[in-house]
Amino acid sequence: MSNQKGGKQQGEWLDLTASDGHRFRGYEARPAGAEKGRILVIQEIFGVNNHIRNVCEDFAAEGYRALAPALFDRAERDVELAYDDAGIQRGREIMGKIAIDDTLKDVAAALEYLGGDDVAAIVGYCWGGTIAWAAAQRLVVRAAIGYYGGGIANRLNEAPRAPTLLHFGEKDHAIPLTVADSVRERHPSVMVHIYPAGHGFNCDERASYDADSAALAKQRTLGLLRAAF
Repeated sequence: MSNQKGGKQQGEWLDLTASDGHRFRGYEARPAGAEKGRILVIQEIFGVNNHIRNVCEDFAAEGYRALAPALFDRAERDVELAYDDAGIQRGREIMGKIAIDDTLKDVAAALEYLGGDDVAAIVGYCWGGTIAWAAAQRLVVRAAIGYYGGGIANRLNEAPRAPTLLHFGEKDHAIPLTVADSVRERHPSVMVHIYPAGHGFNCDERASYDADSAALAKQRTLGLLRAAF
């Protein structure tokens, strides 16, 4: 969900602190008019880069206050990687250094900043899709939306505790469709949609970007957000 590639960003960086004392940054964008709700935006393995900041700006343009916490700060600060082979390799290395339980501490701190339990929804992309799923299982959110979160396959034993929507690409080289099938089988209340696209289809800075699939996924995402708030 990003329509302003290269556009001017109006958001601001801020400092957050987790329950264990870890300090990390976050990028926040606020709507110009009335606020419809609050959203936590969870990054891909490329950090809170230009695309993720634009995602926050897009949600703000839709009327939502959006915050993207820099979850890689636990391993390396100020990570902002490109969508190339070197970026993928580096992002995977950093991701491997961070336990999901520690990541959820940072997510909880970001949710607290936005107002606490049951105030905000969470939307995650790639690695962030898995984190959004885990947050719906362990934390209190209004709704959870995950884009192509491959790690969801390893976290199917526990049901999400909030309305949850998942987006997958049928041509995804990294996530087999059996993941979507398993979610549907184990958790029939979860909304699962498949698109004729590959991994990262929502990101307009990637070669795999699919405008039609991204637009439809955005429509469905905004629909759940309207229902949640």
